[in-house]
Amino acid sequence: MKIEPAKLTKIIEQNYSHLMPDFFEMQTEYLASLNIIYHDLDASLVAMVLTSQLYKHTVQNQKNEKISLKYFYERENFNLPVTNLKIKEISKILNLPRETVRRKKEKLIKDNLIILNNKSKMYSLNTKMIEQQIIELQISNLSKFLSKFSYYFSKNRFFVKEVTREEIKKDVEQKFLIYLTKFLDFQISYFAKCKTLLDIESVFIVLLCSLNSTVQYKNKDQPVNAKETFKRIGVMKGTLGLNATSISEITKVPRTTVLRKIAQLEKIGLLKKDKFKRYSSVDFTKLNNYKKIESLVEYNVKLLGIFFSDCLETYTRKN
Repeated sequence: MKIEPAKLTKIIEQNYSHLMPDFFEMQTEYLASLNIIYHDLDASLVAMVLTSQLYKHTVQNQKNEKISLKYFYERENFNLPVTNLKIKEISKILNLPRETVRRKKEKLIKDNLIILNNKSKMYSLNTKMIEQQIIELQISNLSKFLSKFSYYFSKNRFFVKEVTREEIKKDVEQKFLIYLTKFLDFQISYFAKCKTLLDIESVFIVLLCSLNSTVQYKNKDQPVNAKETFKRIGVMKGTLGLNATSISEITKVPRTTVLRKIAQLEKIGLLKKDKFKRYSSVDFTKLNNYKKIESLVEYNVKLLGIFFSDCLETYTRKN
């Protein structure tokens, strides 16, 4: 079943105020789980690129369609030639300096998350270092996210019926590697674009504060587009922000780093502080660099349309 991404993008944009809290929730929970695994968000970005290539290489070479979550943990290694993972290419994809990519790649190998076989010159993913509980949490979050969005697609008579969380979760587990390659490609493109404006820790903090602000606005009125959502959040009364300690606990980012990043975000106008030193989102439309933010939002909404198109096509495809 061919699904046009542009139509999904339009639905997402029209329902931005009601859909984005679910998206921000998925993103913050995903980043928090990455911090648990890698203890370094830049390293986790490099790991995304490496594991995405490893997954794709595996899917392409699976004649028996062994792509399930169960198979992922039964199989010890997914192998990929070293020559396929060039630092220059990863640097360009992630908007990270080459030297940073080199250091993070070495860290992943040192921490035994990526295994380098010097004899065969092959990389493999060490699945034993990735707790199944964390993978299952990511699947649960993805399933919840996809099912909530499917409601809006069916409501707009785009998709035949709403897909339940249980239905999509079962399909994700059965077609694990296929969904994960699409998910990783989306995340790589999303965070690489975000990094044109901010470093990854600052992106995480802005996402978390955006979640906290939008969830307090969600369902108070009819859904509106992105620009109108920003305006309404900017004038909302009686909302509660997040303090530095809460942000640190949720993001798993050290409090000293959080304080430093918050100070920078407040200085450039991306966060506002109340008298209790709680931080929340602002009306982005009033910022001098709003055009850049608007371009970023439009890009990411289009990216979501493509991602959902890929996922819904995968869901409708027989095993």
